[in-house]
Amino acid sequence: MVPVVRTVFEPGEFPSGLGFLENGDLLVVATESREIVRLKADAVRAGNAKRSDSIHHADISTPYGTGNNDMVVAPNGNAYAGAYLPGLSEETPPGPMNPPLFGNLVLARPDGSSQIVADRVCFPNGGAITPDGKTLIVAETFAFTLTAWDIEDDGTLSNRRPFANLAAPTDGISLDAEGCVWVACPYFSYGDSGGWVRVADGGEIKQVIELEDADKSAYACMLGGAEGRDLWLCESTVLGRDRNQGDGRIRRIQVDVPMAERQC
Repeated sequence: MVPVVRTVFEPGEFPSGLGFLENGDLLVVATESREIVRLKADAVRAGNAKRSDSIHHADISTPYGTGNNDMVVAPNGNAYAGAYLPGLSEETPPGPMNPPLFGNLVLARPDGSSQIVADRVCFPNGGAITPDGKTLIVAETFAFTLTAWDIEDDGTLSNRRPFANLAAPTDGISLDAEGCVWVACPYFSYGDSGGWVRVADGGEIKQVIELEDADKSAYACMLGGAEGRDLWLCESTVLGRDRNQGDGRIRRIQVDVPMAERQC
């Protein structure tokens, strides 16, 4: 069966993290304007929306000149967006001559207000929120870790702690019903491809899915499907190599443990 691909939204600049509100509205990180824009649910369903069809939702800029990347949205509408300091070169391995810099997590509330809720985060990337809505897990890409925080009633974060050390860069993540995280690792050794790792709280590696194509890297993953057992794998060109439009692709596999279901 040939998959049907359709355009939902063209924001007019590079989009990154996205998520949905309970009413079906789509939130999208607009990376150049450093904001979250919102597309109404009926416009999402209609497709082919332009930037003029969306509205400003929240400012996620910081005083430090950070850029923005991934985002996760809680059931109550609170959105947590990563903010990173630019300057890291993908051409050479991270290290003292090419250090990844600390960034922030920015909370955007449903009313459009925003605030920095975490600092000294080493290139924040994919995020997940536990079904009870009480814990946020974020990939700190070039710290090679997943980090957890408690979510307070007002949406702010506390009790920062390690969730797992992967010994490889961490990117997009997805949480399953057993509390394990599927995480995309762009590479296991720099200049080579990586894969997707299922890891438990504390760092026990449960499963590894390696890339089928050595010229690709793993960048994101998401559990979904009718039974929550479809794991969607997003991959594209290996870091440090020339990139071209059309390099990316999405694959789907089935896993044993379904996605985590919201309880709140």
